[in-house]
Order: sequence, then structure tokens, then C-alpha cells
Amino acid sequence: MNSADATIHYSGRINQVFNGCHQDAATFPLDQAGDFIRFNDSVLGCFTSYGGGAYFAVTALAGAAFAGRQSSCGDPGRVLASRLDSGELISNRPFSSAPSAALAVELSDFCHPNGGWIGQFDGKGIGFIGFRFDNGSGAHYGWARIKMPKKGRNPNQNFKLLDYAWGDVGDRIKAGQRSSQQARTNQGSLGLLAVGAAGLLASRKRRPKTS
Repeated sequence: MNSADATIHYSGRINQVFNGCHQDAATFPLDQAGDFIRFNDSVLGCFTSYGGGAYFAVTALAGAAFAGRQSSCGDPGRVLASRLDSGELISNRPFSSAPSAALAVELSDFCHPNGGWIGQFDGKGIGFIGFRFDNGSGAHYGWARIKMPKKGRNPNQNFKLLDYAWGDVGDRIKAGQRSSQQARTNQGSLGLLAVGAAGLLASRKRRPKTS
């Protein structure tokens, strides 16, 4: 099934803030009961300069995974969520079935002489998380858009969930895609460009040669 046939389930604008000082955590529903995505933000102490972490998880009755890879720095068992850009195809990524993913974690360990961060989201502003879940009927792909402070230190790893969406089984959903109409519009624009190019070529062929 191509993206033009996709049925996209969009959350609408959420704008929920996760503050490490408050140990915020929340779940958001997917296709049916038992399928959800979860975010949490925690910090060892609100006045410390390290220890904050932002995390994501996806759960479904027949299995779930997220776009991400195992960390090569810090805790070797930690898996980091990949930060996707708008328009990236969700299914075209390496996936991990670990219980949860780190979006960004502030560390003070051997990886960084003076402490530092692991994770692809810290200080990067808006980015997308890709996920996959199976409610028993097959794989659904989706995205969640989050916003972190852009640049500068963010030791508590505060962030905001802006919105999220997922497609039906077999849909080729892209990061940031909120409706099937988006795919049709994009494909229609490409078609118009192709028709225009073909018309220009035909016009050139018909044009009489001058001496």
C-alpha cells in the first residue's frame, strides 16, 4: 500500500510539558486498549548539574519497537531513540524492541571528561520519534513530535510532546504526516511537475527551426 492510500490517525495538538523536577510521566493511547506510547522525565535532584533524563516507550498487545540503536557511550545496555526529520519514512529505519528508549540523558562518567549528554534530542529543538506496534493484526508505524530547548544546557532534560500519529497496517507513513490528504497533495504536485515538463518538451519539439 502506498502513502496515498494511507489512513492516518492524528492525535491533534497536545503540547504537554514534561519537567524533570516534577518527575512527569504520562501515557497516550494508540489503536486500542493496551496499545500506547509513554513519556517520562526524571532527574536525580532538581538542583544538580547532571542526572536528568528524558525517555520514551511504546507498548502493544502483540509487540512494539521504536527507531533506535544501542548506545556506545555510558551504560552499554541503554538504547537511544533515533531523532528523525520531518518527511522521513518511518519504516525505513533500524528498530529496537528494548523496553524503553532514552531521548537524552545528562551524564557524568568516563564518556565525557566533564560530564555530557547522550541521546540524539538534547539541544536540538523539534524532532520526531519513529515507532512500530502490533495489536495482533500486523505492524502499524507512527511518529511522535517532541520539542526540547534548542542549544544550551538542559540538565533536567525538560521537553514537550507536541503531537503524534500512526497509520493502519501496511501504510507507509512519514514523520510529521497528519493525514492521507498530505500524501495525495504531494503526489499530485509531483504529477503536475511531470506534466509541465512533458508539455515543455513537446512544445520545443513542435517549435519550427529558424535559419
